[in-house]
Amino acid sequence: MLDHFKDMNKMQEVLHEAQTGLWVIELEEGTKPRMYADKSMLDLLGFTETPTPEICYEWWYNRIDEDYYPVVESAVERMAQDDRAEVQYPWQHPKWGRIYVRCGGVRDWNYKKGLCLRGYHQNITNTVMLKREYDTIIQTLSKSYTGIFLCNLQDKTYKAIKQSEVFRKLQMDFSDYEGFIQNYTIAEVAPQYQEAFLETAGIENIWRRIRSGEKQSEVLYRNRQGRWRRTKIMPSSEYSPEYPWVIIAFDEQDVEMEKKIDDTTTQIALSQIYKLVICLDFERLEYHCIHYNGELLHLLKHGKYEDFYQQLIKMMPLEDKKAFDNVFDNQCYDKKGYLEGVLRLWNKEREILHYYSYYAVRIFQDNEERIILMLRNIDDKQEAQQRENILSNLCQCYYSIYLFDLENNTEEAIWQEEVIRKRREFPKGSLDTYYSKFVREYVYKADQEKMYRAGSPDFLRYALSLEQPVYEIDFRRIYPDGLYWVRSRFSIAEIRDGEVTKVIFANMNINEQKLEEMEQEEQNRKVLLAAYEAAKTANEAKSSFLAQMSHDIRTPMNAIIGMSSIAASQINNPQKVKDCLEKINLSSKHLLALINEILDMSKIEKGKIALAEEPFCLSEVIEDISAMVRTEAVEKNHELTVIIKDIEHNVLIGDAGRIRQVLLNLISNAIKYTLNGGEILLTVQEVSGKISGYGSFVFTVEDNGIGMDEDFLDYIFVPFSRAEDPQVQKIQGTGLGMSISQKIVAAMQGNIQVESEKGKGSRFVVTLNLKIEEDHPDVIKKPAERADVQKQKSKAADKIKLLLVEDNSLNLEIAQTILEEKGYLVECAENGEEALKIFMQSEPYTYQLILMDLQMPVMDGYTAAREIRDCEHFQAKIIPIIALTANAFAEDMAKALAAGMNDYVSKPIDFNKLIDVIEKCMNQ
Repeated sequence: MLDHFKDMNKMQEVLHEAQTGLWVIELEEGTKPRMYADKSMLDLLGFTETPTPEICYEWWYNRIDEDYYPVVESAVERMAQDDRAEVQYPWQHPKWGRIYVRCGGVRDWNYKKGLCLRGYHQNITNTVMLKREYDTIIQTLSKSYTGIFLCNLQDKTYKAIKQSEVFRKLQMDFSDYEGFIQNYTIAEVAPQYQEAFLETAGIENIWRRIRSGEKQSEVLYRNRQGRWRRTKIMPSSEYSPEYPWVIIAFDEQDVEMEKKIDDTTTQIALSQIYKLVICLDFERLEYHCIHYNGELLHLLKHGKYEDFYQQLIKMMPLEDKKAFDNVFDNQCYDKKGYLEGVLRLWNKEREILHYYSYYAVRIFQDNEERIILMLRNIDDKQEAQQRENILSNLCQCYYSIYLFDLENNTEEAIWQEEVIRKRREFPKGSLDTYYSKFVREYVYKADQEKMYRAGSPDFLRYALSLEQPVYEIDFRRIYPDGLYWVRSRFSIAEIRDGEVTKVIFANMNINEQKLEEMEQEEQNRKVLLAAYEAAKTANEAKSSFLAQMSHDIRTPMNAIIGMSSIAASQINNPQKVKDCLEKINLSSKHLLALINEILDMSKIEKGKIALAEEPFCLSEVIEDISAMVRTEAVEKNHELTVIIKDIEHNVLIGDAGRIRQVLLNLISNAIKYTLNGGEILLTVQEVSGKISGYGSFVFTVEDNGIGMDEDFLDYIFVPFSRAEDPQVQKIQGTGLGMSISQKIVAAMQGNIQVESEKGKGSRFVVTLNLKIEEDHPDVIKKPAERADVQKQKSKAADKIKLLLVEDNSLNLEIAQTILEEKGYLVECAENGEEALKIFMQSEPYTYQLILMDLQMPVMDGYTAAREIRDCEHFQAKIIPIIALTANAFAEDMAKALAAGMNDYVSKPIDFNKLIDVIEKCMNQ
């Protein structure tokens, strides 16, 4: 009998089929553990070649599940103590993955070098997995299923886990799954369902579906008794190619099918009404889509609540989100248990908003809380509601609305005012008849003709089109208490083949609006008329000015030309020549003043008035003015009186030149327009000011001249205006002086007032707030002191050498001659470059002063002045430079000063003023 066990090959074959291997482990102190394995053991360990004993041991030991090391070590200890031991543990196979192993052995006492253990290693994965699968199936499926089987797809064996009497009978003759399932199909499945049943439950079909990734399949069918049954096939929880077990479960479906039919019926009914029916589970944060018929949302049968919420909110306008969030708030259901409302959702292109009514109800199912949300599209209902709202809004604006059918010549009232509705005056009927009656009885007679025309079908077809869909007309409506303005609006209601067939006729009360418009039109008319009159007056004034200018310019020019001719013919009569020259000089000055006034006004009107901010002495300004006008006053035997009183601050900061210009203009006018032997009074007074750091000064110019009538006072500050008075017209003037003065005073944030009476004289009052210069003593210089200063300055220009720069030979000759007559030494240059060269090559103090023209070829005066100031000559920074400029405006003078010049004199040159400026610069 022992001979049967001597064939080791046969024994290895048996062990291999049983998935069992043999091993020997040797443990010696000071050496690595060794494991010797037979062929079956090597296969179970995953080796294709025989390793060293040391590697074999390490390979086996390191792949034991780390949680099971204590169990394995305990078994080894028992074996070492001459006790048989067995242990089960998970082991990580290199190809099969996690497998389950049963391992047992004993100690070999014949081994003397250390510890030797001999034993077996068995793969029990199928046994473990089947046990687990069995336990799982029993726990999850046994209650509801009548038959549960495990089928191995590879060897086609099957095991019964649970079976009713029907299945016990069927199993008796079949050991393989295919025979069993074929027999069940024939015996139990109704013929019409057999093909579908085998398509699902046949073993080849199960293989195919699992390979394609299908997790579960089922088939619903009737048995031969007409009862509903279901067979479900699913892979086992540990399914793998090495463990190809599937679960086949059979259950009864009569109750479920009846419920499903009921549910389907309900769902069909709901789908006819609702676009979406969804169940929300806030505890698990999940949704269950019961029904959805649309493309807007991408919903699964079951999904995460957040996914559904975000999809819905993204398609919702911002103003709807807050109210709709209540649907997802459990507390909002505490009062009524449900919520309902309307929300809007964009279509996919976000071009159209669709309206939905929603109904959300809280339910309790299996002791768990759910929210059922249903959405219903109400676009049609909303559109009707919108039409109703529009009509309601229209009715608030329009007191009557009618539909005119031009094709059938009928009218129909959509909305009527109460008085018409009560009388039933315009029921549905003939358009011609009722519209004619409306115009005849309710439209003011003067407006009837245009209303007949506006409502005629021919006119409406002509006036209305797709490009012009509305026509409006205003008329006066007759009411018992009077006339009221009404606006009729004709608009297209229907157009067919390009022809208007129906029209809406609506009427709106615009009485208040119309009266306001008419009042505004009247006001606008008056404003336009006033503007026209003002423009006309200004134009007439300008025309008058041009005519006057022609006269005023020609008059001094005529005098200059005439007196020049007389002087030339009377060359041997010195007295006559002197008289002519004096008159030429007087006419030249008048012509210069005339040109300056025109240019000044031009600058001011363009908004280019510039004010200097420089310290000045008020008393000196007043004395300068007095000196400048005294000669003119004496010539007309006027008594000129200057009174300065209450002056606490004499040194101020501002534009002394502009103040001088205003006062000179007022005093010159007083002298001109006062008959010989008159009285002129200039009063300068400081009054209490309200602005800190500023003094308030009142300048009053009074005369007992011809005065002005009251009408002209309204135009006195209008440019080019002069009084229509023969006495005034005889006197030379441009009509610009007062306008210039007013604009200068306004620029200084002051004011100018005028009082006058025809034949009694005029009084002008100028009030200015001027900044106080705190660093200078407030002392009014007496005239005697000024005279002493003038006397000191008038010491002749002994040995003063000037460099005169002028490109115009005639101007150069005049200036050189007069300056040499005054005692100055004069050297000339024709342009800025020549002057710069002469100055740089000169010895220090060769020249005491430079007179510089500004507009010159080669190098202009501005550049020459800058070059002189920047050069290395000893006098470069200190030599006075005086600009000679034909540009008499403040900004031009400021530009000259910025270039490094000390002062300026305007052309034509007043040589007395030039000498004063030279002496001032020399004494600084």
